[in-house]
Amino acid sequence: MNYEITGKQITELSNDKTNKVTILLLILSIVFIPAAYVFLAALLIKQQLKKSPITNYNKSFTLLYAYIAIGLISSEYKIISLFFGVLMILCIHSFNIFSTSLTKDDLTKIKKYVFIVSLIVFFYGILQYISPDFILPDKWVDAAEYKLNKRIYSTFFNPNVFGFYINFIILLVCEDLDTRKLNLESCVFLIAVFCLILTFSRAAWISLITTLIIAGFMNKNYFKYALITAVLIFSVDFILESGRIDPSKAVRDSSIIYRLEVWKASIAIIRDNFLSGIGFGTLFKHVGNYSGMVSSKIEHSHNLYLQVFTETGVLGFGIFTYLIINAFTYFRIKLKENKSQFITPSAIMIMSLIHGFADSVVLTPQIMMILCIYGGIVKASISKKALHPFV
Repeated sequence: MNYEITGKQITELSNDKTNKVTILLLILSIVFIPAAYVFLAALLIKQQLKKSPITNYNKSFTLLYAYIAIGLISSEYKIISLFFGVLMILCIHSFNIFSTSLTKDDLTKIKKYVFIVSLIVFFYGILQYISPDFILPDKWVDAAEYKLNKRIYSTFFNPNVFGFYINFIILLVCEDLDTRKLNLESCVFLIAVFCLILTFSRAAWISLITTLIIAGFMNKNYFKYALITAVLIFSVDFILESGRIDPSKAVRDSSIIYRLEVWKASIAIIRDNFLSGIGFGTLFKHVGNYSGMVSSKIEHSHNLYLQVFTETGVLGFGIFTYLIINAFTYFRIKLKENKSQFITPSAIMIMSLIHGFADSVVLTPQIMMILCIYGGIVKASISKKALHPFV
């Protein structure tokens, strides 16, 4: 018998194991985020025991770790902030895994995996809507203003977070979408828009339509996708008589009034903690001192920019701003070189920043990991010069 194993066979076995790890982590991040973090932590611990390097450090990584350090050092509640800091470190590790271990073939497969898993998640959301036993907290419905008693969230624990994820998937689909064909991409697009409507998340609706219009100046097809999306959202909202797009009702909407109060309290906190903020995840510990209306159960500032400034002060906000500008500058240069593959990551960043004016969903554990995984895939695509499969 010949038991010889060639170097090529060893590499194939290693790649196969890596593929399983990345696919499993990707699925868990979408389906059940607590398991994704546990799995990622186990991978990081295993890597440390083997004394393998975590990453090749560069300026961006150094700034990210400095940002995390600010959110930990400035906190009066170290355990709470440490928990969120660890989650951020794990997200950086997910970026490293996907940016360094994928081949060109992997990049092609991953997109299909994402769409198929997303379809399952979408159908689960639809089942929530039609289930007579599905009940939402009153704070997510505001039945006093709207003819609305259900909003779906599927595996994302919150309708607004699910709405953001749906936007993310729609922007990925639009890259290869051909509305004249009935294929995986067109099915994902239509079902995703339908689920987006059932989240009744106005922030998600507005951020997606606005982003598609902006992307239309890079590729005219996006104007068509914006029109289709807007018509479907407005039509179904009119048929269901939910009133979510009625401006007169929005003025009296308790969720908007509540947001304004949260923003006022966050600005007051920033004034008193301008340099380095109050630390990650500790808003609920401080907000009661600045507002008699806002509940101490609040988890975030309902605004990405206020959230970053509240938690890490001007130091952390400066790092955040620098990294965003740096990414935009890179994408703008590539788009000027007529590299249309960069439309998708640019659009996802634009959507995230627009959505950030009404919510800080980007900093929720599930979306944070999904975006880091996507960032790793984009980096891998660039390094492999295989941009089209996923970017």
